[in-house]
Amino acid sequence: MRTVARYLACFVLIAMAGCASWFMRGEPPEVLVTNVTPLEATAFEQRLQVDLRIRNPNDFDLLVTGIDFTLTLNGKRLARGLSNQDIAIPRLSDAVVSVQTSTSTFDVVRQLLSFSQKQDLSYGITGLLHLKDGRLPFDNSGILLEKGQLSGLPSP
Repeated sequence: MRTVARYLACFVLIAMAGCASWFMRGEPPEVLVTNVTPLEATAFEQRLQVDLRIRNPNDFDLLVTGIDFTLTLNGKRLARGLSNQDIAIPRLSDAVVSVQTSTSTFDVVRQLLSFSQKQDLSYGITGLLHLKDGRLPFDNSGILLEKGQLSGLPSP
């Protein structure tokens, strides 16, 4: 009986140590892409500024110490963003943060060539908000442009 109790205690301790995020209280934030602005480019790299609106649905302030995300367009990876910017998001409120990212120029060209006016331009964003007390994952998607909104673009 003692052996079973020891194994159970070890299992509980390992589970608690391995999943500190289990103790992170609160709902996941909603992260929306509000703007993507091209910055400088080289033959192999394109810099982008991605503006994100972070909505806090919780009844307590979120003290964000960093963000790590992946942005996709129409299901294809466009960029990965990292920031160590501190931001306080008041309870039941939102805030906008700008993150500079980089992506391959080839990924941007591939996105442009695959774009069709016959489909919506949709995005997906997944990642983690790093907080003082732990991490909160987020996963969101939306439509940047509905089909036919851009006129004058060449059709592939």
